[in-house]
Amino acid sequence: MKRSFLLIAVTFVLSLSSVCAEAAGEIGRIVALKGRAFIERDKQEFETKLKDGILLIDAVRTREASRTKMLFVDDSMLTIGEKTNVVIKEFVQGKDDRGRAIFNLLDGKLRAVVGKSQFEVHTPTAVTAARGTVIYYEAGEMDGMKFTTVLAIEGEVSVRSIEPAVGGTVVLKPGMMVTVKERQALPPPVRASREILRASSLSKERPLLRAFPRAAIAEKVRALTLAPQIDQQPRIISPVAVGIVFPR
Repeated sequence: MKRSFLLIAVTFVLSLSSVCAEAAGEIGRIVALKGRAFIERDKQEFETKLKDGILLIDAVRTREASRTKMLFVDDSMLTIGEKTNVVIKEFVQGKDDRGRAIFNLLDGKLRAVVGKSQFEVHTPTAVTAARGTVIYYEAGEMDGMKFTTVLAIEGEVSVRSIEPAVGGTVVLKPGMMVTVKERQALPPPVRASREILRASSLSKERPLLRAFPRAAIAEKVRALTLAPQIDQQPRIISPVAVGIVFPR
């Protein structure tokens, strides 16, 4: 009898540990979705749905006429436009403001509301760095040449070429943009037109489906458990209200 009880107890503990480990790996969630989006994880692709968790090294892809929003535990929000491919390359939840997140935008359109962590986006032609800003990206190919357009909507954004041979860094102020082309020197920033500013919202006529009430989104994702680093002290997270405006 004691042996059976011990076996059941051990099985329960192992199952609980597995569930906790899976939850600890989540760094964000899908909080809004329109159309179809897919996640590639461990060389397997599956169609995502509202409230799905996001893990490190996940690749998120959207189909035509589709878009999705991802909210991360550092309060960063990514809106992915149609036909876009984004990879979560690195995500470290640090003490105070010492976290770090790196995303690879392979192609497509991305709008980022950056939280307190050091935030980088790498594209085929550019590397950007920022903290506490709002940024719009578009990466693609035109006339056989790869390009990346970066627009600073709020705050400052540092932009450089991904190619070491191309030196120099451009710092974008709000409302300024730059297009980085492969194998070319960085051009000076220019002011974005009203048309580009409107396009940077990634808004469409049809609203995105929402997984949670607006006021509850940040609280839902912040409740995710992250596996602490070995030398990391427990964090105290202050509540932060994240306002999200969805098109009507």
